[in-house]
Amino acid sequence: MKLYARRAGALGAAALMTITLAACGGDDEPETVDGRTKVTVSIPPVGDSLPVYQAISKGYFADEDLEVELTPAANGATTINALVSGSTDLALVSYPSLITAYASDLPVTIAAPGIAGVEDYQAGLYVLAGSDVKSPEDMIGKRFATPSLGSVGDIWFRGVLLEEGLDYDGVEFVEIPQANMASALEAGDVDGIFQTEPTLSATRAALDVRPIDFQEGPQGLFATSQKFLDENPEVIEGFRAAMARAVEDIDADPHGVAEAMMPEYTEMDVAIAKKMGLPDFETEYDAEGVQAVVDLMGEVGLLEEGFDASELYREVS
Repeated sequence: MKLYARRAGALGAAALMTITLAACGGDDEPETVDGRTKVTVSIPPVGDSLPVYQAISKGYFADEDLEVELTPAANGATTINALVSGSTDLALVSYPSLITAYASDLPVTIAAPGIAGVEDYQAGLYVLAGSDVKSPEDMIGKRFATPSLGSVGDIWFRGVLLEEGLDYDGVEFVEIPQANMASALEAGDVDGIFQTEPTLSATRAALDVRPIDFQEGPQGLFATSQKFLDENPEVIEGFRAAMARAVEDIDADPHGVAEAMMPEYTEMDVAIAKKMGLPDFETEYDAEGVQAVVDLMGEVGLLEEGFDASELYREVS
């Protein structure tokens, strides 16, 4: 299986190792608003969050007696700690973030599936149009910018090189925020960058870049604490149901939904929303795909011990 790679083609994991268990959330019942259960959800203002915006706008959460309050997304370590402490109920995080936290015995789990990379999403390795890098193997001996070390970007590319029998240690992975990658690439500070939307559209507008390879497979999920899931299974069930309805809308008219929702809930303008690449929004847990992520993280030394990916998700209905 070409993990995190082609099948045809916001968040560090390593930092989570330093998290200690803060005081877990209290035993108070969730707050209610007009008879609906209030749920705090931490998401970034990007296309990955599109189903949440759609579910709010269309009243799908309200139909499940949920009042969703959005909170800003932080880095992987901070977000996981917020879930464990109970200061945030649900959060969109990367699979490496959750996998590392779970392997470190932090009481976190999956509230709902999130997104997977697909070729149309166009998340992957980009180089300058005139670069001599023509294939993944050409990055050996070069510098690759990733949003954070041990995250989706560099784990995916290590898997690409492993599958081709190449030594990923020959690539120097450099941690650079996505917003700063275009300038680093233009200046020659790095040879390739891992880009996702909406930064990808901005990079393409500023630089003549071309893709080398696209990431495909499990990328992000909605995480929660095991305590919150245990005490509020009806909330998780309702969240999943509302998200499934939103994903149905997106599947029927992806760019129409993006064009309507992204300018309303984020600073993204209509032109970018209309043409940006979108991930695959998942409603079913891809245990096989996530197992491949767990196994690869073990193979590249990011996990001391693997585990069965089915442990990360459970049905609540």
